[in-house]
Amino acid sequence: MKSIMALRFCKRVKQGITYYSYEIDGKRKSFGAEVSKNEAKCRQIYNELKRQYLAGKLADISSRCKTTLGELKKEHERLLSGVIPRSTFRANRLAIDKLIEVAGINTRLDQLNLRHIALIASKNKDLSKSSVNNYIRHARVVMGKAVEWGFVATNPILGAKQLRIPARPPLFIDKAEIAAFIASVDNVHLRRMVVAYLATGRRRSELVALKKSDVLLEEGRYRVIAKGNREQWFPINAMFKAVLLSCWDLPGERVFSKWSHPDTISHYIKKALVKAGLGHLHLHHLRHTFASIKATEGRSLKELMDLMGHAHINATMIYTHLTDNHLAEIAEVQFGPVDLE
Repeated sequence: MKSIMALRFCKRVKQGITYYSYEIDGKRKSFGAEVSKNEAKCRQIYNELKRQYLAGKLADISSRCKTTLGELKKEHERLLSGVIPRSTFRANRLAIDKLIEVAGINTRLDQLNLRHIALIASKNKDLSKSSVNNYIRHARVVMGKAVEWGFVATNPILGAKQLRIPARPPLFIDKAEIAAFIASVDNVHLRRMVVAYLATGRRRSELVALKKSDVLLEEGRYRVIAKGNREQWFPINAMFKAVLLSCWDLPGERVFSKWSHPDTISHYIKKALVKAGLGHLHLHHLRHTFASIKATEGRSLKELMDLMGHAHINATMIYTHLTDNHLAEIAEVQFGPVDLE
C-alpha cells in the first residue's frame, strides 16, 4: 500500500487570487489552467487521484502519460460497449473520432488542450451548434473516463465551454392543425405513435422503450425511466389510454413493439410531417406541441415541469412566452360601453 504522504493537496495565493495544485513525490503538478482557481473541482480531481494512487492504480502518475487517443478508443470499445446506453456509447465514440481528426491518432492524452476543442468547432462550423456542443460535451466525458481509468492524471479539456446558442421559442404544431396531421398518417402503427407522443409529451426514447409491465391501466398511471435513470410516474389520460388499448394485444413485452429503435421512429415521423406540409418540424416538436397545448390551457410552469418530466424548472422556462400569451388573453375584460368623460 502506498503512503498518502507522497500525495498532497496544495494552494497558493498570488495577487489576491487563490490557485490550487497537488504534489506527488515532492513534485508540484497543476490541475490545469481552466480549473486551478476552482477549489471544488480541484478537490474532486484530487480525491479521485488519491483513491487511485492508494489503490496502486497510478503507480506511474508522476511520469509522462503514455496512452494515445487511438489506445483510448480501443479501451473505450472494450470497457463500455454494451455497458452504457448505445446512444451514449456512439456519441462518446464519435467525440473520440473528432479528437483524433484534429489531434492525430498517436497523440498522447496529456497533449490535448482547449485548442483541439476550438479546432473541432472550427472544422464543423457548417453543422448546427447543438451538434458541435454534443461533440464537446462527450469529449469531456470520454477524457473524464481516461482519468478514472488512470491513463492521465487530469482531464486536459475539463474547462472546454460549449458554443453559446441563443434561446429561441420552441416550434410546435398549431392546435388547429393537429387533427389533420394525424388523419394524414396512413400507417396505423405510425399513427398510434404520433398520437401517443402528442397525448403525453414524452421524449422519443421513453415511448419506444415503454413496457407493458410499466403500465398500470387500472390505476391510470405509467412509468418511464427518464434522463439520469430517474424513475418517473405519469397519469394516463383518455387519449393515451385509447392508444395503449389499441396496442395491448400486439405480441412482445414492449407496448409499441412495431418500433425497435428511436432513430427509426424519428425517420418515419419526419416523413409524415413533410407529407403534411410540416417539414420544418421533427419528432421532438410533438413534445413541444403537447407542452404548448397545456400552456395555453393556463397550466403553471410547475405543472408543465411535472407533466414534461423535467428535473429542473429551467428546462421548462422555454415555454414562458406561451404562458405569458395566455395571461395576456385572459387579462382582457369587457364591460360594454362605458362613459369615461
